[in-house]
Amino acid sequence: MEHIQLKNEAPDAVEALAGGIAHDFNNLLAAIKGHASLMMNSIKPSDPLYRHITEIIHCIDKGSEIASQLLGFAKVDEYYTCSIDINRLVRKAVENLDFKGKRVVLDVDLDSKPLIIEADPDKINQVFMTIIDNALLAMPKGGKLCVVTESAAILNGTAESYGLATGFFVKISITDTGIGMEKDILENIFSPFYSADHERYPEKKGLGLTFAREIVQNHNGVIDVWSSPNAGSSFSIILPLKETTDNLDIPAEDEKLILGNESVLLVDDEERILTVGREICKALGYSVITAASGKEGLKIYKERKDKINLVILDMIMPEMNGLETFLKLKKLNPNIKVLLSTGYSIDEKAQEMLRQGCKGYILKPYSVIDFSHKLREILEL
Repeated sequence: MEHIQLKNEAPDAVEALAGGIAHDFNNLLAAIKGHASLMMNSIKPSDPLYRHITEIIHCIDKGSEIASQLLGFAKVDEYYTCSIDINRLVRKAVENLDFKGKRVVLDVDLDSKPLIIEADPDKINQVFMTIIDNALLAMPKGGKLCVVTESAAILNGTAESYGLATGFFVKISITDTGIGMEKDILENIFSPFYSADHERYPEKKGLGLTFAREIVQNHNGVIDVWSSPNAGSSFSIILPLKETTDNLDIPAEDEKLILGNESVLLVDDEERILTVGREICKALGYSVITAASGKEGLKIYKERKDKINLVILDMIMPEMNGLETFLKLKKLNPNIKVLLSTGYSIDEKAQEMLRQGCKGYILKPYSVIDFSHKLREILEL
């Protein structure tokens, strides 16, 4: 996995404020999503409450996207890239769409061959969801949403117009039959402070499209847009196609819970995170011990290290942060298995933990299913 660091010019005070807000907000969302996921996994889809829980989780995910945008606008942004099949990423994104009450027909046409790119899957998924959400807003009375993936050779003339090198690319087209955009709006949709007339173009609000274009550019790609009033809009995301499939990171097809029976130490300074984390671990079959600080976690591990198989460690904690706690734990056991769980971004301290032997990380808020897969991934290393 490759790491890319990109620096914005936001003042340090704004960066610190944004980071603190995002951390606290994601911790709150993590607790809500944890409880909602536990409820969802304990009832059948036919249960009348199931759709309400699904909508709660959808709102949590949207809130997490807002926190991610806040971090991207105000601080160093972190990209962790790997080889991914864009078809799988798109398929998973559209499967999570909720069209209830929208009278929208979805048409998905994915290339028959795997389309491998080198990218941060979370960031690219953010781009998809931003554009798709805007497309749905542009069709208040219903319509058709088409998502197409294909490979494309971009040669000299076209490459120059896009500002790209010649070569082979992946093209993801997202087309709607909505209200479309007039020329003045179309020319400014990526501007962070441009305010469109919401009567003509209700989806031009916030910073979503600004960040979408920045993410694509940071992946050496471009977004191409076509639109006309009353004729819909089409966004094309163009990203470099990778020639090899080495170390392909393909999302698991199995969306079922994976259970275990090992012993887990959960360290976090937020009581609500400890509460929901304890419940999730128990539901997955693990025995769990909780600690409300790095110092307490270190004390418990000293006493019971022979019986603890995995430590789940928060990063932002008072007195002794996640990195300091991890380094002390590693002195007690050089082969310790630690999963970093954070509501912040993968900053320099987190990078250092990964370099020093932390086995992986998961970003809050996460679902019970994602958490169960991550635990098994670390435990089976």
